[in-house]
Amino acid sequence: MKLSALLNFEQIVIQCHDNPDADAIASGFGVFCYLKAHGKEARLIYGGSPIGKSNLKRMVERLEIPIEYIEELKEKPPLLLTVDCQPGERNVKPFPAEQFAAIDHHTLRRDGLSGLWEQEVRDNYGACATIVWDMLRDEGFDVSKDPVLATALYYGLFMDTCKLQEIYHLTDRAMRDALELQCIDSALNEFKMYNLSTEELRIVGQALAGCDYREPCRYAVAEVEPCDPNLLGLISDQMIEADMVDCCIAYCMLPGGAKLSIRSCTAETRASDLAAYLCGGGGHERKAGGFLPIEILKYHAIDPRELGSSVHRFLTARMEDYFAEQDIIRAESCRIDLSADPLYRKKPVPVGYIRAADVYPPHTKLKVRMLEGDRLETVSNDLYLMVGVRQEVYVNDKARLLANNSLSDAPLPLAAKELRAVEDAVSAVNEEHRPLAGHIFACTPKGAQVRARLLTRRTKVFQLGREEYMLGEPGDYLVARENNLSDIYIIRGDVFALTYEPEKGEGYGADL
Repeated sequence: MKLSALLNFEQIVIQCHDNPDADAIASGFGVFCYLKAHGKEARLIYGGSPIGKSNLKRMVERLEIPIEYIEELKEKPPLLLTVDCQPGERNVKPFPAEQFAAIDHHTLRRDGLSGLWEQEVRDNYGACATIVWDMLRDEGFDVSKDPVLATALYYGLFMDTCKLQEIYHLTDRAMRDALELQCIDSALNEFKMYNLSTEELRIVGQALAGCDYREPCRYAVAEVEPCDPNLLGLISDQMIEADMVDCCIAYCMLPGGAKLSIRSCTAETRASDLAAYLCGGGGHERKAGGFLPIEILKYHAIDPRELGSSVHRFLTARMEDYFAEQDIIRAESCRIDLSADPLYRKKPVPVGYIRAADVYPPHTKLKVRMLEGDRLETVSNDLYLMVGVRQEVYVNDKARLLANNSLSDAPLPLAAKELRAVEDAVSAVNEEHRPLAGHIFACTPKGAQVRARLLTRRTKVFQLGREEYMLGEPGDYLVARENNLSDIYIIRGDVFALTYEPEKGEGYGADL
């Protein structure tokens, strides 16, 4: 997506997520400045509730950012562009528009972006502000000549990367280096000093002092007084630093439900998975969040007059269920015997393969978003990426690829939308994204045999030498190749049904 493409619209509304943080405000402001410089009519808005956090109020006032809090959008604009969020998320008020677009650095929502006019989603960036800065740079828009905008974008990166401590991508570093001497120092220092008001400091202290810690699962839950939701992140960041806490939730009641901020520092629990389980939320491996609508709370017989204590009991019960209802399999120490489970053969359904070294230089760190969980890989001549029947991507090595597939030099036929899905699933951790068109070739499975067990519980599989787990839910399959039963992995249920069939004479698979 190019910012110049927005110039085809005379009126554009830029929307931040509800309760916008510094990154959302800065990102929206960057796009707003670009449109205004080209004579376009633009508005910068958000829903939710008015900004209340001290540093954000000061940021808006000092930099004169024209962001508007609105409860309804009376006229349907030709284009509504969300920044630092995506349409359809629970923290994005559903304002009407003729068409929608998104700029974001969070994980791509496959269920919410099908109708977008355009999108620019780079979830390997530390901040959405960096994406906007890079897009401005591509258009020849020199941010360094505008100290106000430079300050806003720099502060957005500063806050979203834990004060620049979690800055990894080369473009994040490039923006930091390009703007740090162009900022208004007095404004930045002011924002840092205004990070907590006296009242917010009291709220933080009270929440931390009253947090509920539970053994043996090593999690903590803290109820927070009604406050700006951005304060929840600060509280959960403090909680997760305690040596006995592996994951935590800070929550507060807002109109319509409970806002959650979730953190994890253990390999056994991704914060994004926990958020999805608790409230349908999402985020990153270590930081996530979500919202529990009042309707869900009422469904679970929670009395609206006693929301505080009831929500706390609800969340702790859900946390106990989360840990009790899962199995963790570690290849190094836990042997699972699938030798007596049903035998299946892979169908000769054409799939795709990509030689990673044809796209990225050797030693590049890649993030591969598999259906069963994200995976970090290092590019080598032995690394191949497989493209499945639903454009899902997973990893393979050369020996296994050749042993189990008949390769061709013919391109795998993919529609534009399907190609985009594949490209969205692969990105470099600290380099620019590279297109995969022309690198995806067809291959046909030779009919490898596997043993498979239908899962009835949430299952996390740590394969040999891996630090991240593959996640399986009830209805998915625990699988091992017949010629190597120690190599256990997860295949999602719908994909398994499309790609495997019962081996003749086994008599299994009637459920497929």
